[in-house]
Amino acid sequence: MDCEKLIFESREKYGETFSLYVFGQILTIVGKETTHEVLRKDQDFSFREGIKIQIPLHLIFKPATIPEKNDKIVKEHIAGKLKQLISRLQKNIIKAIDLHIGECVEPKIIHVRDPSKTFSEIIAIPIANIIVGEECYNNKEILEAFTDVSLSIIKMLFIPPVLSFIHPWLHQQLVTLPLRFGWNPFSKHKKAIIKHIKPVIKKRLYDKKRLGDAWVAPLDALQCYLDDPEITPDLDPNNVNYDYIASAIGRFIFSTMGTTNLGLTHALYDLAEKKQYRQELYQEAQEINKQYNGNELTSDDIARMVKLDSFVKESLRFSNGPIVGLLHKCISKSYYAFANGYQVPSGRIVYLNFVDTNNNEELQGQNPTEFDAYRHLKRNSSATKLERNFLVFGGGKHACPGRSFVINEIKMFLHKVMLKYDVRTDTEEIGPKRRYLGPFPAPLNVALVFENRKETVN
Repeated sequence: MDCEKLIFESREKYGETFSLYVFGQILTIVGKETTHEVLRKDQDFSFREGIKIQIPLHLIFKPATIPEKNDKIVKEHIAGKLKQLISRLQKNIIKAIDLHIGECVEPKIIHVRDPSKTFSEIIAIPIANIIVGEECYNNKEILEAFTDVSLSIIKMLFIPPVLSFIHPWLHQQLVTLPLRFGWNPFSKHKKAIIKHIKPVIKKRLYDKKRLGDAWVAPLDALQCYLDDPEITPDLDPNNVNYDYIASAIGRFIFSTMGTTNLGLTHALYDLAEKKQYRQELYQEAQEINKQYNGNELTSDDIARMVKLDSFVKESLRFSNGPIVGLLHKCISKSYYAFANGYQVPSGRIVYLNFVDTNNNEELQGQNPTEFDAYRHLKRNSSATKLERNFLVFGGGKHACPGRSFVINEIKMFLHKVMLKYDVRTDTEEIGPKRRYLGPFPAPLNVALVFENRKETVN
């Protein structure tokens, strides 16, 4: 009922590494000194196997059961070509803001239960454009898939594991039973995705055959699948593995939308609530806006948003993560021995203690439990940099490959919002203490108020 208290008191009583008996099984919690071992020892700890315990993605997005293919596309063709994608991202972020927030001559209130959905609808537009391409991203059913998939799947995290008191296997059977008998939160969206990408794929393959070397391939994730001979043999639209492509796109949606939506939502709430930083961040936005003269932002312009970058990183560190998370499964043959002498048997689930890392003065600097917008600017540490004191994007070989895409999108959104609106909460403050559902942050029960900015941007 009070996960934060449980973890804090256990850490005080038992030390940096300890185990708890929770819902019928023993879980091991590792703190700041041991976290890096779990993240870097790929041969001993598997995040892929660990996440299956919470969310059976291998069943939801079947047959796209090799997430490494998506990771490669993100790393090489999205994050790796971000400079070429900035213009499209920016155009669609502005389009989404105008559509879902619009002109606010009179204050526009985004009510208590709406923010997560509203911002999900906003980021769905630029993300869909990069994944499924220019031809069909703006379709209503496609955008609905990008908005709904992550939210519907994450609900599975909150199924009470009461059967685990008998045996954890029983809870796994309960969670996966509907999936094995045909029900799937992704099924409806999968059909819609296939319906809308089919004509796009047929035209692209036809144009490629007709034009040969003169054909210019679109820059999006969909084209990456079409370039894979295992998925699209002989450039024949009748032989395309549409089922695989749609399922892989579903994985993309789940991984990109959830992280970006949470990060953007919390950063906007922090911007609205923490008044002491607004003017300085706005001045930085103004200066950068003068440099590009109101035209399109470049990747260099975004890189110059150093104060905003630090603000976003602090927001992610401070409010976006669970108390414990990034569970890994020990896959050593018999057991794994940590450097501190503790051992865990093969099959043990290991959680990272975010509270231990985030609240440590040695790692975070002075007053680690207080929000300091420029904490990371003082350290010259960007929001995409992987460090022991920042676990939002994981670490090691399996760190989030799309983190630069996520951070750049959040920064562009906040930059445009600051130039156009004054944003505040409808109460004086969100609250002195964050609420949790188990180890997960509870939704913020505060409305946001948008008004057209009164200052003139020179």
